[in-house]
Amino acid sequence: MSSATTWLRQLEAYVQEELGAQGRLIALLEDQERALLSHSRPAIESASHALQAQFAASSTRSRRREELVARLAQVWGVAPQTLTLASIAERAAADGERLARQRAELQRATRKAQRLARRTAAAARLHSRLSNEIVRACLGADALSPRVDAGTVVDAEA
Repeated sequence: MSSATTWLRQLEAYVQEELGAQGRLIALLEDQERALLSHSRPAIESASHALQAQFAASSTRSRRREELVARLAQVWGVAPQTLTLASIAERAAADGERLARQRAELQRATRKAQRLARRTAAAARLHSRLSNEIVRACLGADALSPRVDAGTVVDAEA
């Protein structure tokens, strides 16, 4: 097995790992959306912490991908920044067919996560507006306004 094939197989393993991570991200975003819509502060905090942990793990995966792409670039004598999953699959010809299928699956999962993230962000904005409206209603005034209608300043010495 050539060194390019070895690095290609490792890249395929990375993409499979990334697909799993996207699946976990989607599940966590769905949890966060449900928490936001339930208006449960503990559930919102728990979902947010779980998402933060997932995002933290992504940097390790990203470094691994960069390393694998750099290895393939070195074998092929090209600059690493010129390689994408699509171009790697194309260069690898028959050996890259599996990577091409994984890439398409990863694109679908990423688009789904992006749509869900936008929807969750909208739910978060809705939750924030609702909370602000409740505060305003309870205070009977515009609590977010810089102007406070709490009385007038009086010169106590006069």
